[in-house]
Amino acid sequence: MYTDSSGHTRFAKMQIPIEPKTGLGSVGLFSSLLVNKNLGDNSGDVKTQFAVTPVPENVEGEGPKLAHTAPRRQLVLSLSGCLEFKSCGVDSDDSEHKVVIRRGDILLAEDLEGEGHVWRFIEAQDGRFYPWVRCYIHLGEEYEHFTSQLIPAFEH
Repeated sequence: MYTDSSGHTRFAKMQIPIEPKTGLGSVGLFSSLLVNKNLGDNSGDVKTQFAVTPVPENVEGEGPKLAHTAPRRQLVLSLSGCLEFKSCGVDSDDSEHKVVIRRGDILLAEDLEGEGHVWRFIEAQDGRFYPWVRCYIHLGEEYEHFTSQLIPAFEH
């Protein structure tokens, strides 16, 4: 969406050129990772990656069993899928240690150290399982002003 020379809003469909990338830690073990080849690191401009994790054949309670931390501070925009995330090394199932992520949710991932988290596919509201399609937006220190102003949201 843009403004033309006459001051009117115009629409044009565009796409970000992306290509598969491998060798990116735990995400690459169970997902297809797609990146723009011109975005090499996390300095300066906003960097994005797209990832797709298919639903396993035996989906009941399945998901990566690999405990991991976030590789960097990033926003995770969930475009498809329904997942349960849990803190590792904690026996509590309260809302600070377990959360459901659905299509449309945005997760601020900044558990860069410690025992990390695991996740699994769960049924969406329609009773079906969907691949987890997401966009990672890498956040450098220059975005601290943004993340410092986040406030607690309502529960689903």
